[in-house]
Amino acid sequence: MTMEPPNKGEKKLIVELKPCSRCGNPFMVKLGEVKPGQELVCDNCIKLEQKKKELSIGVIDDVMETQKKIEESIKEMKNNLLISKAQFNKQAFLEKIRKRSQMLTKSIELLQKIESSNDEKYLEEYKKLFEKMKRENI
Repeated sequence: MTMEPPNKGEKKLIVELKPCSRCGNPFMVKLGEVKPGQELVCDNCIKLEQKKKELSIGVIDDVMETQKKIEESIKEMKNNLLISKAQFNKQAFLEKIRKRSQMLTKSIELLQKIESSNDEKYLEEYKKLFEKMKRENI
């Protein structure tokens, strides 16, 4: 379809309707301006592409920020895990010391009873306690 201005004294502007290569909507182009095989893109598609780029830059920034937050969270969890391990090891160590202390206290009490009474039952108890200490590496 071609359009000519009504006033013939002026320069003629001849345009034709061509479909957009992307969306298919027709738009006007100057006759002869389009070369064969050239991609025709309407203003709406160009604006849409620019908007997509703007949005994708914003999305990329958001993704980068979220990734940084996740990395910080992972580092914090690792630190907490190390602290927890240290506390657990400390607790286990203190528990082992407490057990040793209790067994040694019991051992001293038994030795004092053996010394004062020379009773066989205390001697047997002491032997059992000694064997238990050897098994538990205390």
